[in-house]
Amino acid sequence: MTSDPNALPSIDPTKRPEPRLAQVQRWMQSILMHPGGVSEGVEAPAARREIDITLDRLPEVILPSQALSSANRLEIYVNAYHARLMECLDEEFAVTRYAMGEELFGAISFGYLQHHPSESYTLCELGRRFPAFLAETRLHARETPENSGGTWAEFIVELATLERALYEVYDGPGTEQTGSLDPARLAALGPDAWQQIRLLPAPCLRLLAFDHDVSGYWGDRKDERAPVIPVAERHWLAICRREFVVERLELDEPQYVLLEALARGESLPAAIAAASGISPVEVLEANLGSWFAAWMAGGFFATLAE
Repeated sequence: MTSDPNALPSIDPTKRPEPRLAQVQRWMQSILMHPGGVSEGVEAPAARREIDITLDRLPEVILPSQALSSANRLEIYVNAYHARLMECLDEEFAVTRYAMGEELFGAISFGYLQHHPSESYTLCELGRRFPAFLAETRLHARETPENSGGTWAEFIVELATLERALYEVYDGPGTEQTGSLDPARLAALGPDAWQQIRLLPAPCLRLLAFDHDVSGYWGDRKDERAPVIPVAERHWLAICRREFVVERLELDEPQYVLLEALARGESLPAAIAAASGISPVEVLEANLGSWFAAWMAGGFFATLAE
């Protein structure tokens, strides 16, 4: 039987080849994100899984221009991408950058991106490991400013930790849609219920303990005052978000210990017991009313545990 020359060939949709554009996009993305630049990125396994070429065959994918080679043209995009990543770190750690100085911060953030290149679809994850990178490498300690005290290196790590926490609270989940715990619900509880209840913290609540007043330093800089590097002294801080506004609340140590115990699911009596090693029980119980008023106003708790 003679086949019809005008008939369309049948196509198996399960074996349809992947669009060339998507393949090139993934290939180029892997090169842009590679910390070794174009020459290493093209040869890396991630790129060669998409388009199996070596650097000398780059013109098969990226055509040269009259003035630039294929590698030079691709390098423009790589440099622009890394410049944008540096800008993101500049913005997220703006006060840390101020404290360290532009040049030192720029050198360290460049090294950070070499060790921890962006691997996420969102830039929100870019600075997650930056405070730990500072703590582990202590590269910033090599250029300690004059009259900065003997704990400047630790202060910088804590300042970066604070800025990362503020960023995560701002960008992460909150209670704007679900609401926070209604104070009237607590007020309606009887004495026996207070012995058993457990409070679920808001997803945006962060409790931090520092050896320097980094919150005060950060606030002074944001308010365009000239901040002074603080001396080593214990400070406790609560960060939360309410109606899309990130707020900071200074705590004393008994408040911090009590609140931290409640946030991890302890009952009120257990939380008081945890803080009783720092402050007498009578003092704790006398302050509970004012403390809870501040915490409820700040939206620290989402609901009561069932």
